[in-house]
Amino acid sequence: MSKETEPSCRPEAGAASTESFDGQRLRTVLAALEPWQRVAFAVSCVEVLVPSYVKFSEPDQIGDADLVRASVDAVWSASAGHQPAVHCPELPSPDAVKELLPSEDDWNDWAPQAEDAVASLIYLLELVGSDDVTYAVYAAERAYAAADELSAREQGLGVLDADDREALLGSPSVQVELRRQAEALTILGDSAGDRSAVAELRAAARRIPVGGVRQLPWDDGVLNGDTDAPCQTLGSFSAAS
Repeated sequence: MSKETEPSCRPEAGAASTESFDGQRLRTVLAALEPWQRVAFAVSCVEVLVPSYVKFSEPDQIGDADLVRASVDAVWSASAGHQPAVHCPELPSPDAVKELLPSEDDWNDWAPQAEDAVASLIYLLELVGSDDVTYAVYAAERAYAAADELSAREQGLGVLDADDREALLGSPSVQVELRRQAEALTILGDSAGDRSAVAELRAAARRIPVGGVRQLPWDDGVLNGDTDAPCQTLGSFSAAS
């Protein structure tokens, strides 16, 4: 979990259409929301990385994609209902999730994004347990970092100068994720106590994952429209082959 750069939120008023990432501003926006809204935002940032973790895990059957998927779904279900996610007994500890970080022996093309997926899930679990807004900011940063790293590799960029950084920020995959985050904040800010916003955030995150990896059709309550589905057991989840 080496990427600790501070995250950001949305462009200044009057700016061009390019979104940017401003950690302090994001922190301020999230701090003004309700605890369940912070969790909903953070879990949306983990959701966009789950397909990348599956892509990392599948070829050699490494890691635990089922655990990642089940943990995220449990938080979604709790957020959509009216119970704190901290009361979900299915959630693993942050230390247990740290064991899923890719090792050098497991490294493949999706390992950087898998690392971001695991780190963002750890931050989500820490947020659930503490309601410390810092963890929500870090979860968002890892989703942004995953898109940024993937775009840099696709463009064959090494050490970046200022022009490279500006071009990378404007790349489609980075902008898609930053705009998704900005829209999620807008939806949550307008939602008040309306938990239907959770389903909207979930649908958007599954529609535009980092890297454009198609989401697999796991059968869970939120995906099928049952936004009041209770927390489910880890054993009830399995990845489609």
